[in-house]
Amino acid sequence: MFFKNQKQFYGRRKGRKISSKNFKLVKDFSHRFYLQDDQIFQLELRGYNQNILEIGFGNGDNLVNMSLKQPNNLFFGCDAYYNGCAKLLKQIVNKNIENIKIWPDDIHLIITKFKINFFDLILILQPDPWPKNKHKKRRLIQQKFLDDLNKILKSEGKLIISTDHNVMKSWVLEQLHVRKDFLWIKNGYNYKNIKPKWVINTRYVNKALEDKKTVNWFFFKKN
Repeated sequence: MFFKNQKQFYGRRKGRKISSKNFKLVKDFSHRFYLQDDQIFQLELRGYNQNILEIGFGNGDNLVNMSLKQPNNLFFGCDAYYNGCAKLLKQIVNKNIENIKIWPDDIHLIITKFKINFFDLILILQPDPWPKNKHKKRRLIQQKFLDDLNKILKSEGKLIISTDHNVMKSWVLEQLHVRKDFLWIKNGYNYKNIKPKWVINTRYVNKALEDKKTVNWFFFKKN
């Protein structure tokens, strides 16, 4: 309906039917807060201090929290789950938030369209682990994807990844360990599985903690 670019996508796009109220909300406000792919390269700070991207924001709670506490930064959220995008848009409208832009589709469709050295920080919180070995190609974090992140991340910009799944934990370290362009920060950001104070626990993190799982936090800096 609002998503022109479609490609093979592994994951959930729709949950329950979007309510008529949220459907109207998207119809009325998507032109203000949903990015169009032909707008991506023209994006600039325009009075903001930093550009921050969260890939896979779920219901958008963390994105909203960051935007309210950091009004001088501009936030971008990308998620292919239609219902989550509508829920985030609802919070944006209800709370009069002006510093969030939404890409309601697969990040792969626009990641190469951002300007080089555009983002100060990129967050990937609780990505789908696709734990079966035959599905590892479906995992978001791949070498080509890291190449693309490197291009749009500023020099010394930060990449933060969290996961409670052991398969994804090993995969993250395996994929980043072989690279010289991302430096694993072991002492900065209070390493040792301690999340940044300005990041709130998402629904998935809370579920993991309830199940007595360890949420691993990885911090990398563009070298």
